[in-house]
Amino acid sequence: MSDERAIAEMLGQTPAAPDFAFRGDVFARIAQRAARRAAADRAMRQAGVFAALGVACAALQRVAPDFAWAQPVALGLTLGLGVALFAAAAIYGPRATLSGPWSALRRVF
Repeated sequence: MSDERAIAEMLGQTPAAPDFAFRGDVFARIAQRAARRAAADRAMRQAGVFAALGVACAALQRVAPDFAWAQPVALGLTLGLGVALFAAAAIYGPRATLSGPWSALRRVF
């Protein structure tokens, strides 16, 4: 996108001379579009997950006459998920405490 005309075609207007402010505006609009698309994708993913959880809970209530039998299972799954999220954050996080040992394990296996 080094050509001013190619950039100008995105907005439907052509500057008379090379204009860096115009180029910055075009890049800002492209970045806003990308951010909107990413936000929409995240929102749709979250809506799908929450809808699936709602359907699963409704189906579980319909199948089981009493939810008391599932409480230990739900607690175990919740604790397991919490430990898995903590481990993933420790391994892959921005200041990963386990990134050194993890990379060493990758080299071994």
